[in-house]
Amino acid sequence: WRTFVTQDDRQILILLITFFSVDQWNPIQIGNTFVIWLFDLLTICHIIKYKHKYFKPSNKRDYYIVSAYLIWFLFCVVRGLFVPENYWEWKQLILGSLSLSLPLFIYIFTNPNIVRKTLNFWLKYAIPAFFIFFIWVLGKDAYHFYFGPIFILICYFPILPKKWVFLCISLALLMVFSDFGARSQVLKTIAALLIGTSLLFYKYINNRVLQLSYWSCYIIPVVLLFLGYSGTFNIFQDMAQNEGKYVEIKIVNGEIRAEDLSVDTRTFIFEEVATSALRHNYLIWGRTPARGNDSRVFGYASETGKNERHSNEVCHPNVFTWLGIIGLLLYSFIYFQSSYLAFFKSRSIYMKLLGLFIAFRWAFGWIEDFNRFDIANISLWILIAMGFSKQFRQMDNLRFKRWLYNTLSLKK
Repeated sequence: WRTFVTQDDRQILILLITFFSVDQWNPIQIGNTFVIWLFDLLTICHIIKYKHKYFKPSNKRDYYIVSAYLIWFLFCVVRGLFVPENYWEWKQLILGSLSLSLPLFIYIFTNPNIVRKTLNFWLKYAIPAFFIFFIWVLGKDAYHFYFGPIFILICYFPILPKKWVFLCISLALLMVFSDFGARSQVLKTIAALLIGTSLLFYKYINNRVLQLSYWSCYIIPVVLLFLGYSGTFNIFQDMAQNEGKYVEIKIVNGEIRAEDLSVDTRTFIFEEVATSALRHNYLIWGRTPARGNDSRVFGYASETGKNERHSNEVCHPNVFTWLGIIGLLLYSFIYFQSSYLAFFKSRSIYMKLLGLFIAFRWAFGWIEDFNRFDIANISLWILIAMGFSKQFRQMDNLRFKRWLYNTLSLKK
């Protein structure tokens, strides 16, 4: 065990996971299910092994919510062991459990030195690999699944060295303009750019404006969710009234296709998730990661033969299906605790804006954020870990900027 998954292997594992993260959009498959699961499990083993070495925070109380979530998660996984009736449900249990295990990353990436080394290694090898190979084979709507760590830099682009500013802005524009139909990619990139741009004017921005933006990320989704389920107002259906007005023409596999950017592709997901939970009485406890929600739209494609959809494009409804209301609340409180600490309990504007971006990502989880053990989600949980970290929050503007510059230094 002492030599199993060494400290330096963490960086290699995350780099390999980056390559595996886009396998489904890559015509040249790099791995298969067994290989991908193997590296995912090795990464989890690494987190568990080094947790006791690096996780010794003075603010242990802030992490109680993470422990509570992981206990509930393990309870639901154990329940899930008695659920599968065929091979596909065992596979679903593993896939769901892997994606729900990502909060474990908080225990390691609260350490600024670990974050620095990991990002430094990723930047050194993942960026060249993209331009040498992946840019030629990936679909344009899949770039953000590869560039998870880049969103961290985009949020701070005004304080980066010039060559990094050029690179980050170029990649951001690539993700925004390469495919408007990839709404998730476009919205996440624009949000990161807006946060980065606010650094240029933060001295002139009233703190109340930032606080209003922060609280809006948590309040507006809850209000819209209530209005939608009560039948009062549905924002997705309201946007769908513009069908035909915003159409993107693009070429897919040599064919010209028109894609309507206003089409409502979310209402049926929320309807199916809620009605399935009520029908089968798993509202509180969840259905375990081995099962999905009943789906009349996609259930016909289920390999389990039970007319279910194991995972939807929207993050939080999946957590609700697998872990119930209890799990969803615990999962959401992790976001809230991290963002609140970063926004209200930090010494630098950079951590404050990081807290705002984490709050946005929670809100965005009600629109689209795939639950997968991939580099996009690992990057998100690195951000959440930074919000929990007292070491990061105690940095003033100058110390944080120095840490960021050291992260970008590709020389030993």
